[in-house]
Amino acid sequence: MKKNLTLLSLLCIGLVMKAQTSFTGAYGYSFKPQGDPPATEKNRGPKGNLVLLKMDGNKYRFWLDVETGWPQYHVGETDGTITFVNDTASFDNTFEDATHPCILSFKITGNMVTINSHSSSFNCGFGQGVHADGEYTKLKMQPVFNNEWLKKEYPQSPVALVTGNRAEIFQDETCLHSFSPKRYFVKGDKFMSIAETEKCIYTEYIPSPGKFIYGWIKKSEVKILPAD
Repeated sequence: MKKNLTLLSLLCIGLVMKAQTSFTGAYGYSFKPQGDPPATEKNRGPKGNLVLLKMDGNKYRFWLDVETGWPQYHVGETDGTITFVNDTASFDNTFEDATHPCILSFKITGNMVTINSHSSSFNCGFGQGVHADGEYTKLKMQPVFNNEWLKKEYPQSPVALVTGNRAEIFQDETCLHSFSPKRYFVKGDKFMSIAETEKCIYTEYIPSPGKFIYGWIKKSEVKILPAD
């Protein structure tokens, strides 16, 4: 009986450790251009950059940028939310005029993320000859993920200011479904208004490394500040 309890304890510890694993980080790849590029373009070959930021549990926010490099310099970019089941996740990136689906498949292996699109650049909404497919290795030099970094991803987003004592953060765009436990911004907090509906705005906020706040706030509880 004691041996069985020990095995059960080890199994539980293993599951907890797996659940606590964070894939947050910047990943990428780069290659030399093919052919005979001019001297100024010898390092401008195909490359891809992927950022994963943990939201809750196994849910992650991602940003993906890829380009062909010399000589066409065609690009493709997308972002969204994915949920990992063990070490895999998927995202529907099908372009609105696509003839076939574009489903991006993510697989984590150690410090590498492998992406397969199973489709063409057109169906994924990327530039000609641009594919998300590749092996993205975690970069040795990691950026500092803070609000300054986040602002670069949303350069056109205005800033909202909480005017009441506090403003609740909701899970949905109708501002009806609370988080459990409830989450709030407090009076004087500022954050980006990234998207909006008739009554709510969506924001993402990084108060400190490793923490990622996201959700919808009622417009009645904030004031949109004029651009600098």
